[in-house]
Amino acid sequence: MVEVSCNLCGMEDSAPVSAGNGVRFVRCGNCGLVYLKSRPAETELRRLYAGYHQREGKTGDTWSAFMRDVFRETAGLLGSPGRGTGTGRLLDVGCAFGDFVALMRERGWRAEGVDPSPVVTAAAARRGIPVRTGTVEDFDAPPCSFEAVTMFYVLEHLADPMGALRKVFRLLSPGGTLLVRVPHTTPVVRMLGSAGIGASLYDPPFHLYDFSPAVLRRMLEETGFADARTFPGRTTRPAGLGALSATLFFGALARGCYAASGGRFLLPGVSKTTIAVKPAGRPEADG
Repeated sequence: MVEVSCNLCGMEDSAPVSAGNGVRFVRCGNCGLVYLKSRPAETELRRLYAGYHQREGKTGDTWSAFMRDVFRETAGLLGSPGRGTGTGRLLDVGCAFGDFVALMRERGWRAEGVDPSPVVTAAAARRGIPVRTGTVEDFDAPPCSFEAVTMFYVLEHLADPMGALRKVFRLLSPGGTLLVRVPHTTPVVRMLGSAGIGASLYDPPFHLYDFSPAVLRRMLEETGFADARTFPGRTTRPAGLGALSATLFFGALARGCYAASGGRFLLPGVSKTTIAVKPAGRPEADG
């Protein structure tokens, strides 16, 4: 196991958020980032991800149904390619079975994906979807190659999220868009901590971080992104009536509160989407 400091500010000062069964999530006392203090080495994490998408009997069809509404909403948000730089290129980081890549290619984007699991990238390749096996940190492309980059439920899995954001910044062309969707589990963990199940809700060791909207905006700003905005967005569709009902209910509640407050109130404990832009005129070296 590897002991780590805060990935955002580098400080060692932290306080426990939740612990149990050898799992210890802490909150940085300086910047507020919540992270798994002790975790497997990065090589072990990559090995674990080889079977991540098949856990609990999941399949490509399961993941497609799970993310359907989020993908459709994002496609609408990004619109048609070529509005900014005209490249029309899009990279989906953590693309899994490639469903979002396929959707965006149908809409005219020159979309491709990257994922560390050879199982899912092989499945995507068999469908003719252009994907690569690997991580965004290892992704080989010239600076300013993409007009848009998407990261659906990816950032919380990465050993070095700040490093990944810097790489994405370099890959984006000036005026390009980054869309990130992440869970926000800590408020629920705090609420249920007395029941002794809090730490397990983070899904360790697969989830290494948990991002509040304020912390994620700071990370994006320090990377060089601008105009970040966060909103609840559409929800995933988990299998099982109980999980689906809860997800849909709290998703609708979050969107209702957001709308009623004029976009000022973000319901804690639900996943959120954040969109940010690489400012025009910023060269890749600024990342």
